Amino acid sequence: MKREIIPTFAELERHKKLVPEINPAAVIAMLGIKMASDEIQQSILDVLQQSYQLSEGKFCALVVLHQYGEKGIAPSELAAKVGVTRATISNMLRRMERDGLVDINPAAQDGRAKVVSLTRAGCEFMEEILPPHYLRVSKLMEKLTEAEQKELIMLLEKLSA
Repeated sequence: MKREIIPTFAELERHKKLVPEINPAAVIAMLGIKMASDEIQQSILDVLQQSYQLSEGKFCALVVLHQYGEKGIAPSELAAKVGVTRATISNMLRRMERDGLVDINPAAQDGRAKVVSLTRAGCEFMEEILPPHYLRVSKLMEKLTEAEQKELIMLLEKLSA
């Protein structure tokens, strides 16, 4: 479902009379970025949810674990990279361990610390779902030329710096 929440230039110009620092183009651009992001994210997450029963958080955690390979990662570091709390990652990891996707083992340097890594089944699962996922993302981005994609990357990096 597409939301239409972008105010008109005229409406923003009215507000600008009250607060001169308002930049109508900046407001409309930012809301456009947010709406496009939501639309793209939802179209990708719908497939992951329906086909693989993966939430966004679980998918992000699996991607990070896949990147770390056999060496694994501490749960607290995984939580930070995924952008969730330690409690959330603990619950998520328990379910993924139950499902046979991850192993949680004592760290080699400190037996009290834990290291999480994908199991063989978890690796195979990621190798199955990542290529079609990246293809879906690529297809969504085909609306832009390669030059436009590179420009967008540069603009988004500049915006988030």
